[in-house]
Amino acid sequence: MPTERLSPADFLTLGNALCGIAALRSIMVQGDFRGTDEQFFAGAVLLMLIGAICDLFDGRMARRWRSTPYGPHLDNLADVITFGLVPAAMTLAWAGFASQWALPAMAAAAAFFLAIVVRLARYVTAAPEPGIFRGMPAPLCAFTVVSIIVLSPPIPVALAAIACVAALAVSRLPFPKPGSRTLAGMMVAWAVVGGLSVVAWAAGIPGGGEWMRFTAATELLAACTIPVIMLRLRRAMRVAHAVPRTRRRTLRRPRRVSVRRRAGERVRTGRH
Repeated sequence: MPTERLSPADFLTLGNALCGIAALRSIMVQGDFRGTDEQFFAGAVLLMLIGAICDLFDGRMARRWRSTPYGPHLDNLADVITFGLVPAAMTLAWAGFASQWALPAMAAAAAFFLAIVVRLARYVTAAPEPGIFRGMPAPLCAFTVVSIIVLSPPIPVALAAIACVAALAVSRLPFPKPGSRTLAGMMVAWAVVGGLSVVAWAAGIPGGGEWMRFTAATELLAACTIPVIMLRLRRAMRVAHAVPRTRRRTLRRPRRVSVRRRAGERVRTGRH
C-alpha cells in the first residue's frame, strides 16, 4: 500500500522536535547552570518558546488543510522531547551534577519526565472533551519548571514545586484549550514578551534580569490560578444547569387501631 506523505502540519511538528533537540544540546554544553554563562540557558528557553509556537499552530494547520495518521503520534513525540526531556535536563543542570542535591534533583526530574509521558499517552487514548484539557498541558508544565528555575528559590523548595507540577500534569483538573483566536493570540503575545525578556537577560541589558524574573513570576501565578478559575467556572455551570429538586409529599399513614378497640366499637354499635 502507498505510504502517507507528511503534511505541512507534520513538518511544523517536526520543527518542534528539532527545537527540543537544539535546546537539549544547549543545556548539555554548559553542564552546570550555576555560576556559568547564562546565554546557554537563555538559548534553550528561546528554542522552547519557538517549539511552543509550532505546537500551537500545527493543529490549526492540520484542521485547515490536511492531516495524516502520523500527526498525533508525531506531536506526542515532539512534546516529550521539548516539554518533557528539556525541562528535566534543566533541573539537573541547575541543581548541579556533583552537589548534595544531585540525587533528589534526579528523582524530581525523573518524576516530571514520566508525568509528561503519561499525560501525553492519556491525551491520545482518552475521549476528547470540548474546550478543556484534563491535567496541566505539557507546554505549561515545561514553562512552569523554567519559571521556578529562573526565580531560583532554595533547591529543596524548587524540587518540591517541580514535583507538584508533575502531579498537576497527571491530575484530572480542567485546563482551557487554546481554541479561540483570542486565547491563541494571548499565548503568542506572551511568548514574544518572554522571548524579548530572555534576550535582554542574556545580553546583560540593564533591567533584563528583573524583567525576566517578573515574566517568570507571572507565568507561575497563571499556572496556579488557572485550575482554580476553571474549577469555579465548572461548579457555577453545574449549579446553573442543575434541575431544582422538588420536595416529595408523602401521604399520611392510616392510623392503626388495636384489636381490642375494634371489638369495643363493634359491641357499642351492635355488630357481631
